[in-house]
Amino acid sequence: MAQPPKVQPPANTPTPAPPDPPPYPRVYAWLFQAWLVMFLFVICGALIFYLLSYIPRG
Repeated sequence: MAQPPKVQPPANTPTPAPPDPPPYPRVYAWLFQAWLVMFLFVICGALIFYLLSYIPRG
């Protein structure tokens, strides 16, 4: 049984790259860092209070 002929791909032409996105305002970085610090404080505080509940009280 004969194989079908293979189709040659077109010549390697580089596709144009999409334009770079505009830079984010610096305030977005500050807001994200503030949110991250508050989130970590809440998680660490909850863990501390949880572990303190296991300390026996006299």
